[in-house]
Amino acid sequence: MIRINLVDYTTSMKHVDFLVVPVTNDKDFACIPDGLLPLPAVVQLSRELKAGRVFGETGKYLWYRLKKTPAGKHNSPSGSHR
Repeated sequence: MIRINLVDYTTSMKHVDFLVVPVTNDKDFACIPDGLLPLPAVVQLSRELKAGRVFGETGKYLWYRLKKTPAGKHNSPSGSHR
C-alpha cells in the first residue's frame, strides 16, 4: 500500500491509500475522508507515483508520499517507549 497526505489551508488530516498503482477504478484506492478526490484525480496521482514522483500538486492540495516504516523500527518522538 502507498499512502499520500494531502495538505491545504485547514488543519484536518487528509490522505489517499493506494492499493494498486496505477489506479483503474474506485476499488483500487481509499480516500480519508471518503469522497475527498474524484476518480480522475486519483488516477492521475497514481500515474505520478508510478513515475517515481514523491510530491506535487493536485487541485487545491499539495501532496507528498509517506515513507513506509519497517516493522519494529518506529521510535516515539521522545526516543523511548513507556
